Amino acid sequence: MEQTQALLKQKDSLESEIRDLELELRSHGVSKTDALVDEDGFPRSDIDITTVRQIRRSLIYKQNDLKELMKQVESSLVSLHQDTRMAGDSGDAEAEVPVLKRPFARISIVAPNSPASEAGLVAGDKIISYGSVDESNHDDLRQLISETTENIQKPVAVVVDRVVDGQPQAKTLVLIPRRDWGGDGLLGCYILPL
Repeated sequence: MEQTQALLKQKDSLESEIRDLELELRSHGVSKTDALVDEDGFPRSDIDITTVRQIRRSLIYKQNDLKELMKQVESSLVSLHQDTRMAGDSGDAEAEVPVLKRPFARISIVAPNSPASEAGLVAGDKIISYGSVDESNHDDLRQLISETTENIQKPVAVVVDRVVDGQPQAKTLVLIPRRDWGGDGLLGCYILPL
């Protein structure tokens, strides 16, 4: 359920970014498909072609990301409905109670402007789950590394245990591992086993 909600939240954010890029493109007097050259084949002088091409490129990337994310949302919703149906069929009231898992790792350092920072991870967060990895299958963090490398440029739902106002709270964040953030590694944080 939390993973589905995180994916839907990311979908809304991505759609908002796409709308903003389309508005920015229109503010330059062109659409996604308008020609950037005049009828003689020369670059149009009434627009900033470099800026328009950069916006179009960003728009294409975001639209591709949205297509990929929608596949994940669809898969997550199917799984969620199957789990709900099975829980309802069993008649067991305990099936609806979420199982609380223990953290298996903690964040020690988060680099500024990194994917970890953008996702909202902070030093001291304890990782309860990282995609499909949790306390039962992390294999001394090896599976966490595999999950990261298999999901470059894809959203990974991360559930962390964070102390807020002296109270521990579980928070679900969406992390997108990537290489192009300007620092070392795919995440921009150090993760230590507990």
